[in-house]
Parts: sequence; structure tokens; C-alpha cells
Amino acid sequence: MDTSVPRLNIVLVEDHDVLRQLLKQALEEAGHQVVALSCAEELEDEACGQPADVFLIDLNLPGEDGMSLTERVRAAYPLVGLIMVTARTNLNDKLEGYARGADLYLTKPIEVQELCAAVASIGHRRQRVDNLLSQQQSFILSQQHMTLTKSGHAPVSLSAGETAILATFSRAPGQRVAYWQIAETLGLDLQNYAKASLEVRIVRLRKKLVEAGAESGCIEAVRGHGYQLCITLQVV
Repeated sequence: MDTSVPRLNIVLVEDHDVLRQLLKQALEEAGHQVVALSCAEELEDEACGQPADVFLIDLNLPGEDGMSLTERVRAAYPLVGLIMVTARTNLNDKLEGYARGADLYLTKPIEVQELCAAVASIGHRRQRVDNLLSQQQSFILSQQHMTLTKSGHAPVSLSAGETAILATFSRAPGQRVAYWQIAETLGLDLQNYAKASLEVRIVRLRKKLVEAGAESGCIEAVRGHGYQLCITLQVV
């Protein structure tokens, strides 16, 4: 295994026996831990409680189909890597797959090397997030003075809204918040307030975090859910 590639826990859901075994073997040879399932219904029985970094899901599954499973997995694990591997090449299927929460949509027949490269790419992204979350030095958010400070850097002034958003992040499990939570924090009606405008606010806040000493990935977008704050933050 290439030591630069993170070792990942992968859940593979593929009903074709030969292909499932081939993909499992290739991914294990690349150094990953793989749980291989033949249908969505086996997920609770075989993989329940097991940590997962990446899901590989076929769409034409018996019982619950891959689209439904993808949506369910994304709702349960907002930050997990999710790759669809399917024979469906229709553009509408691809668009629906991304709308349901897929990070990548790969069509069969697929080269094993391409799949391993896709998995490695998601693994590197996950590693960057983990590294940001493990930063030892905390940022200090002063709600009274509306400033963000990190040792060795000058304090950065925040608006009242930016201060409120950061405080909301700090209280949320995993520092992950949904779009509606941010809107509610700002006193906005999300139904009448474009998500694009919300993204502009997050971009501005991210720039201020970088100015205060954070890495560029300090706020990660969570597809179909919201955002995750990837720094250690103390609120005073």
C-alpha cells in the first residue's frame, strides 16, 4: 500500500457477487478495511455500529435501491465519503445521484485503479479535516468584544452575526450546523432567504478565520446539510 494514502473503513454495497468480490479484494490490497454487502438490508445486520469513512453503493440493488440508500446514508453520516458505482449512464440518473448526496458518480465498467484513486482522494480530504480538528491551539471567541484571537496573531474584529454564527458552531455536536440553524441564529427565514446569500456570509467568515490564523479549510461545506467548523474554538 502507498503509505501516503490513509487507511479507510469502507462499506461496499454491490449485488453482483463476482464484482463485489473483485472490488473488495482490490480495495483490501490497497490497504483498506472493507465490509462487502449484497443489499441495503444487510447494512444494519452486518455493518451496524462499525465506523465507516467511505460508502460505495450500486444503484440497481434488490429491495431498497441505491438512490434511497444513498440518501439515507448521507442523512445519517453527513461527512462520510459516498461514491456511486453503477451501470446507469443517463444524465438524469447522475444528477439525481448527486442530489441524493453522492460525492462521486462512477459508471461501469470501471477500472479498479480509478476506483482506488477516487477512494484515496476522499481519504485525503477526510485526513485534512481530521488534522484541522486536531489542532492543539484554540481560537478564542470573545462575544462581548466580538473578536477572534489566536496566540501569535492580532485579534480580528467580527460582526454581531459572525460572532453569533461561531457561537452556534461551538455549541453544536461535532461543530456541525444545518442551513436552517444558521438562518435561525441570524433571525432569517430560510424559505425567503437564498442559500447563496448564506454562502456569501460563510465565505466572509472563513476569510476572517484565515486572517486570524486558521487554515483555508476551517469551515467545510457539508453537502445537503450545512457546514462544519474545523478549528478548536473556546468561547468567552
